[in-house]
Amino acid sequence: MNRDQILAALSSDEDVSDNSFVDDSDADPDFNLNLSDDSDLEYVDVSDSSDDDTSIIPIIQTPTQTEPNWGPVSENVSCPVFNEQNETFGINPDLFDTLIDGMPFDFFSLFVDNEILSILVNETNRYGNNLCSLPLRPKSRLKKWTEVNIDEMKTFLGIVMWMGLTPQPSLASYWSKSYLYRSEIPKYMTRNRFEIILRTFHCSNNAECPPGDRLFKIRNLVDLLVMKFKMWNVPSENMCIDESVIPFVGRLSFRQFIKNKRHRYGIKVFKLCINDGYTIGFKIYAGQESVPGVGVSTKIVMELAEDYLDKGRTMYTDNWYTSVTLANQLLNRSTNLVGTLRSNRKFNPVSVVKAKLKKGEIMSSQSQNNIVVLKWKDKQDVLMLSTKHKNNTVVVNNKRGKQVVKPQMVIDYNKAKGSVDICDLRSSYHSPLRRSLKWYRKVMFEILLNTCLLNAMSLYTAVTSKKISVTQFRESIIHSLIKKIEVQPSEEKHILINAQRGKCYICYKEMAEQGGRQHAQKITRRVQTKCTKIFSVLFISMAKLSTKYGLQ
Repeated sequence: MNRDQILAALSSDEDVSDNSFVDDSDADPDFNLNLSDDSDLEYVDVSDSSDDDTSIIPIIQTPTQTEPNWGPVSENVSCPVFNEQNETFGINPDLFDTLIDGMPFDFFSLFVDNEILSILVNETNRYGNNLCSLPLRPKSRLKKWTEVNIDEMKTFLGIVMWMGLTPQPSLASYWSKSYLYRSEIPKYMTRNRFEIILRTFHCSNNAECPPGDRLFKIRNLVDLLVMKFKMWNVPSENMCIDESVIPFVGRLSFRQFIKNKRHRYGIKVFKLCINDGYTIGFKIYAGQESVPGVGVSTKIVMELAEDYLDKGRTMYTDNWYTSVTLANQLLNRSTNLVGTLRSNRKFNPVSVVKAKLKKGEIMSSQSQNNIVVLKWKDKQDVLMLSTKHKNNTVVVNNKRGKQVVKPQMVIDYNKAKGSVDICDLRSSYHSPLRRSLKWYRKVMFEILLNTCLLNAMSLYTAVTSKKISVTQFRESIIHSLIKKIEVQPSEEKHILINAQRGKCYICYKEMAEQGGRQHAQKITRRVQTKCTKIFSVLFISMAKLSTKYGLQ
């Protein structure tokens, strides 16, 4: 079979995805695709294929789904039901016994505990020692490398979070002595030490990376934290799946370009969220999700929701995920689906999609599997799919206090879909992410200092019934993480002695920063006393210069 015959065979089967379609818009649910109404968006994404042989290989055909029979919506719609009495869900009851009066750091430690900190410490030390075994430049900071411990790692993470609260133009600005950028951070860690830890910050052993595993550097950390997320909070009936973007502009094979997002370049992350923005699933898109005959969006939903299927729960998705195919797969696992729908999805009822409606009118249709597709005219056409709703409407008050009629399907969707929006909004406040050439470092900071923190805040407000802002919660955790540098007692003594009359060292330096040396010469006062600490530093510096140039 030649190439043309293979392509013709693939195009003839509507259920097999188009492997030649390269997609840059799949992360953006609002991206408008110029496709005909009978196009199938359940494509296979190979936008980031590996370096292996790219020759076309015949694909084993999978059974095609039959066209559903659409008819009027019946009054009796049977759907999977979530039995609250037989299911255990909600926050782990142990927290109400142990942390009812807990502090924010106690809840943060449920996720970033000694197990996580030990992994960070061990792998950072391993990577740092490996770097020091290589040839270094004469003035490399790594020549001063010493292994970190758990307390120092806590201080490091606290400082990174602190930097999100007080943005500066550069990393060096936090250690600047200029009055414009003066900070308290130098009291907790020196600049050289911080940059050394930042350079070696790791959570995996590079020597164990298998060939072709793009996410090995952060896989162990992400899987372990997701397991902790699931342990402390079990979702109830409603769950929501959506994507977020971690901004990154460096070179990366699975970096995404999304033109309608604020951060157009970045790493796409799929999140499974429940009430109050609690993240219970976290999956990084690495461009290797293609499976013959299965849409990428369908595969993502089924993987993230795998642990919570067969219980009668409801998945809320946007129009990139929602399709009749996904609805049938979830119904086979006793799970409902509610979401917005693209008009060019496969198996959509033509009578509903092409209906011309006036404002406030509704057109709906139901399949033999009780899948309801509804079109409602608001300011624009709203097309939705649900396996648990009918086409009934309710009267609600809008933002202006005016009564409007809306489908119950739309109201429930807006209420449940806000969980991911809450998570994204809170994570944008004082984000600790900074520009970096290492993609895995940004992912580590995102899940450690954003996702874990927001999940801890969700548990804190639910268990203690106390209201707290994101900023206050971050401040409390930073205070618990950072630890001041231990100073030797001999270094704490400042003794004034009589000396030759001259200009004050500190004043001269500050005046020079403000107006230059000529300004400092005119303004700086002369004094007859000096601090022994400053005097000893100057004396040692002069002694080194004398030795270097052979002066007596």
